[in-house]
Formats: sequence, C-alpha cells, structure tokens
Amino acid sequence: MLDAGTAQTLREIVAKGAMPPLVLVVDDCRAAYDRMRARGVEFTQEPVERFGTVDAGFRDPSGNGWKMIQARR
Repeated sequence: MLDAGTAQTLREIVAKGAMPPLVLVVDDCRAAYDRMRARGVEFTQEPVERFGTVDAGFRDPSGNGWKMIQARR
C-alpha cells in the first residue's frame, strides 16, 4: 500500500512512539483486557463504561498509545 520511502518513515515514527492514538475494536473489552493483562500488557486505563460502550487504554512496547474499544451491539 505504501511506497518504500513512506513505509520506512512510518516504521521510524512507530518505533519512536510518536503515532497518534491507535484504536483496537474488540467484542468484549473486559475479557480482552483480562487476556492481554495476563500476557503482560501494561494498561494505562482499566476498562471503563462511557458513551454507551466500554474502553481501556494501553501502550505498545514503543510507547504508542492505544485505545481498546468494545464494539457496539
């Protein structure tokens, strides 16, 4: 999808932890939180109910912030 130069720039940005917040949509936020935490993922925010769904926050090994959001039913 990306040319070689753009792909390299994107890899460098991700490695620096400089990406804007990324979103991971899951069916069950609390269950995914439990599974990921059991595997060593360090969360910055436990699952919270708001805006009609549940979300949690974590960082990847490069320091990029992720928001995990439960899909609306």
